[in-house]
Amino acid sequence: MKVVGRKPVLELLESSSPVQRVSIMLETQGRIIGQIIALAKQRGIRIDRVPRERVKQVFGTGNHQGVMAEISPFALYNLNDLGTTKIPIRNNLLVALDGVTDPYHLGAIARNAFGAGGDALILPRRRNAPLTDTSIKTSAGTLLKLPVIMVGNLTDTLTRLKKDDWWIIGASGEGKTNLWRMDWNRKTALILGSEGKGLSLRVKAICDDLVSIPLNTALDSLSVSSAAAVILFEIVRQRQFHK
Repeated sequence: MKVVGRKPVLELLESSSPVQRVSIMLETQGRIIGQIIALAKQRGIRIDRVPRERVKQVFGTGNHQGVMAEISPFALYNLNDLGTTKIPIRNNLLVALDGVTDPYHLGAIARNAFGAGGDALILPRRRNAPLTDTSIKTSAGTLLKLPVIMVGNLTDTLTRLKKDDWWIIGASGEGKTNLWRMDWNRKTALILGSEGKGLSLRVKAICDDLVSIPLNTALDSLSVSSAAAVILFEIVRQRQFHK
């Protein structure tokens, strides 16, 4: 859902509503705009600056006053909720995305994660696909069931998880560890990168290991959602085999 107008957006940010993103037209200024920016930063909410030529496309034709907020259609969580009654840890499995900007892939990954028993999906507020009707539909509704943790900085989040004894595993074509030989019987946070660039260098540096999927030499890589399915259900297979 979209909310436009300076006062409505400010009141929205002052409430506990799950605001996903704030868009502000370039060169828009004023006291309330300053308050909106400050509150959005304080809450770790993504802020997009929209050039004048894209205003109609982004804001529509109503009296938007150069500012708009997008509200998530469902509850979002933060990392402090992990391990509480809000997000109980049942299967020691998290999935985090690093630069996955396609809503179709986001939805498909969420569906795979939910099917594999993932405890939560971790999404950075920037450089990732927004939670939209498209991603929810592609997920077959599982995005409404799988807890989604929104974080401001993915590398800081992964560092914190490591301190809590989570094993940080990145999926990468450059990975030296074969997927089938990886020991998945531990607290695992699986990190998936973008289609074109893969994992960012900062995220790679934090990973405890990088795993790759053995492929026919005629094929360079799988789509990120296909790779997620292969890895997640190998985790399921291995854990069930070792019960």
